Amino acid sequence: MIRALFFDLDGTLLSSGKKLLPSTVSALQSCRERGVRVYLATARSPRLDRTLGWTEAEFALFDGGLYCNGACIVHGTEQRYLYIDPDAARACIRQVARHPGIQMSLHMEGDLHAFNHHLPDHMLGPWGVTRGDILPLDEHALRHAVKILIYTDCLVGSTRPLPQELFPALQVSCGDGANLYLTDGGCTIQVASREASKHLAIEGVGRQLGLRPEEIAVFGDDLNDVEMLSHCPNSVAMGNAHPEVKAIAAHVTLSCDDDGVAHALKNILHLI
Repeated sequence: MIRALFFDLDGTLLSSGKKLLPSTVSALQSCRERGVRVYLATARSPRLDRTLGWTEAEFALFDGGLYCNGACIVHGTEQRYLYIDPDAARACIRQVARHPGIQMSLHMEGDLHAFNHHLPDHMLGPWGVTRGDILPLDEHALRHAVKILIYTDCLVGSTRPLPQELFPALQVSCGDGANLYLTDGGCTIQVASREASKHLAIEGVGRQLGLRPEEIAVFGDDLNDVEMLSHCPNSVAMGNAHPEVKAIAAHVTLSCDDDGVAHALKNILHLI
């Protein structure tokens, strides 16, 4: 019997309009009423109130969250961070500097940020930051980075792919110092601690709850979800998922815009 659910956000729980569908909300509530624990497993930071406009009503749907690709774990009263190796962060800066116009952010504990570019005023809201949340890109930022994003056009809404040679160059430069994910159709590179991943964070929460792997189900759509889906016998890829994600998942549901989460919980996993 499945006793815990872990959901990616963008392209999974959220529709393409970045909203929770009414069918999704109802399905999550039904699962929790049946004693199933519900968690987020996202690359986003915990400040979903700022970035998505969530209120207590949305947060109350979940028992906790694995944020920043597992580098920030919020479970009960616990909030734990895993930092990227500073040498790997420096390698990212060096490689990005070779490509004029490529942008980068370092996300730190407490939702502080450092950027290699000026963030325009109109992008503060979409990023969920104020000017006071932005720190210099200095040694302190390098030693306290929880997540690094590499992108173009201030990230939000960008559809311009990164240079194809950048990702393999970063893999070589970072070596074993970080986990790297090429996501959003080649438009974004996400960097996390070598000890951080959605899969490892889910394993840790599962141990705390005394759960066996078969008592956990995971949902995802992009390449940073491959590891967690490949290690879970009850894995569900969204209908809009990357082909590689669909190929390794145990199940494929409808898209995030077509009640895919509710469909899987009812007709595939039979939880509601």
